[in-house]
Amino acid sequence: MSPFLFAIVMLSTIGFVMLLPLEDILSLNKFSKFESEYIGLSIKMGSLFVLGYSIIKKLNLFTITGLSSTYKWEFKYLNLIPIYLLIIGLLTVINKDLSDIKITNVFILFLGCLAVGFAEEFIFRGLLQSLFLKKYMNHKRGLFLGVFVPALCFGLFHLVNLGNSDQILPVIIQVVFATFIGFYFGVLVLKTNKLIPIAITHGLINFFLSLQTLPSISNATTYGASSDDLGAALAPLVLFLPLFIVGLFVIRKINREELQHKLQLTFIP
Repeated sequence: MSPFLFAIVMLSTIGFVMLLPLEDILSLNKFSKFESEYIGLSIKMGSLFVLGYSIIKKLNLFTITGLSSTYKWEFKYLNLIPIYLLIIGLLTVINKDLSDIKITNVFILFLGCLAVGFAEEFIFRGLLQSLFLKKYMNHKRGLFLGVFVPALCFGLFHLVNLGNSDQILPVIIQVVFATFIGFYFGVLVLKTNKLIPIAITHGLINFFLSLQTLPSISNATTYGASSDDLGAALAPLVLFLPLFIVGLFVIRKINREELQHKLQLTFIP
């Protein structure tokens, strides 16, 4: 199957799962709106993670996805670069009233964000990126395209948020900065040889940037939400752009011969 067609199928599958009214069912069982949202998110993303892992196993993509012990975890410091996003997430709640925070809500939020990190990394960086690398690797700009196209698919996936927003601009901005970080994570898989640390990093970024959504925090607002202030709406682009720039630099340092060897060990029954 063409990787483009496969991407369309996967995006359609993800969109279908995300639109399932699981939150409404949970709310009928006396869960709060927040609990229903993140418990439902954990279930949906957990299911997508299992789907992504199953296809990776079926196609024998463990080496190229960084799930094999053949290659050691290298350049670990690259996983620490996004730590500034965690700090920014903490700064958004540092002056809030934290006295009434429920530990159960923090755990539910953490579990939901971690599930998102694993599901999205296994599907977009693990599965789709492997397929696009296989298609483009022999082209002149094949390495860039093999990483950027799945990152763009990851960004476009966030168009599903149009269903929860009455403004288009914030969602379009989310598509762009999601593509930025998706590209960085895609480069990171190839450079560090490991996917799971990236999935954890992804989940932690989501968690810290979502702390302000905890119901006990006064005046909580959703990260990246629409705003009348254009500067505030564009702020996420400024925050995530450095990761894209670093990704452009690091991708030039990737050993293409080693990557070709990984691909040779891929798709073998």
